Amino acid sequence: MTKRYREPVEVHVDDADSTAEDRAVPAGFTWRGGRYRVLAVLGHWREDAAYWTGGGVEVPQRDLWRVEAQNGTPTRGIYELVAEGGTWRLDRVWD
Repeated sequence: MTKRYREPVEVHVDDADSTAEDRAVPAGFTWRGGRYRVLAVLGHWREDAAYWTGGGVEVPQRDLWRVEAQNGTPTRGIYELVAEGGTWRLDRVWD
């Protein structure tokens, strides 16, 4: 089950793992005062405006990252981070 948040987060990137195509690979993020360390990238995809043409809907390009992360407790979680227009948000959390 997922819960949707769509809240701004501060993402820390690992420049060593980033390429021009990937832009920035998340290494950690801060959400609601907690610092989360990314343990694994489970998926990365890009939504592009060209995919949605024809329906009159304007969709900006965005990168989505599904990651496994931990915030200092033994419990790990699955989080979906979205990068769009130079900002990041936490979109979903799986429980």
